[in-house]
Amino acid sequence: MAAAVVGLAGAVICVLLLVEPDWGSLRARLAQRAARVLAVERAREDLAQAGMPWLPAEAWIALRVGGSVVAGLVSYLAFGVAVLGLVGCLATYHLLGLAMEHRRRRRQLERQQALLEAIRYGASVMARGGNATEMLMALARSGPRLARSIFSEVADLSDDETRFALPDRVAALRDRLAEPLFDDLALALILHWRRGAKLVPALEAIAQEWQESVQLQRDARVMRAGVEASVLVLTILPIVFLVSLQLLASQLLQPFRSPIGQVVLGLAVLWMVLGYRVMQQMTQAPREERLRLRGTQP
Repeated sequence: MAAAVVGLAGAVICVLLLVEPDWGSLRARLAQRAARVLAVERAREDLAQAGMPWLPAEAWIALRVGGSVVAGLVSYLAFGVAVLGLVGCLATYHLLGLAMEHRRRRRQLERQQALLEAIRYGASVMARGGNATEMLMALARSGPRLARSIFSEVADLSDDETRFALPDRVAALRDRLAEPLFDDLALALILHWRRGAKLVPALEAIAQEWQESVQLQRDARVMRAGVEASVLVLTILPIVFLVSLQLLASQLLQPFRSPIGQVVLGLAVLWMVLGYRVMQQMTQAPREERLRLRGTQP
């Protein structure tokens, strides 16, 4: 048996060498495919918009998946039902995603409101005869509180090369923030520096367009609050009910430990998940698409 396993492994290695002799490109392709499957870029963008750029996307994915697996194992050990273990795993994974999405939307709305105020303030500075560099420095010194830290990263007054490095700093900050509103602002600034485009009309147009978007988001958030609460209750209530049943009358769960009982329970869970997905689609807010630039170098 051992010789057969070793021979099979050797044959597989030989086939791989014949099909793909370049291991470096194979690893790169596998890494890219894994990143697409795990949605690493989407997770990185969510973390940046949630104000958590210090947490690597890979670590967040591992934490979410690992926590879900642990919750599933605990559920299986507690109830002795494989379907409930799977439900515990999926529910934990989904609740962690809901928590991140709630934080992302809240922080993004606050940041966009601060950036809108900063853009209006910057347009007034430019209208009084200032230039783009002076505008960024004024925003870093006395702009809106939430936006002040953003612009202080761009216009570091202690750096002697600030005026020459501003386009690159804006581009780097744009990638780090992953904020659609700042994408528009960065594009306007870079076109102004690189091509001499007029900045004040661009800032006024950005402020007007995004003010409507932010107001719509705020109104939609109020309208979705009740449905989102129902979705959360539908996720947590079955777990609370099962835990209470296990503690108070565990013999009532005995029929679900048989194969037929697990099939019936699985069908019931599947039906509940389908209804839950319909409600979730009803409350899911549209996501602002980011402006993708090919490059910012001249």
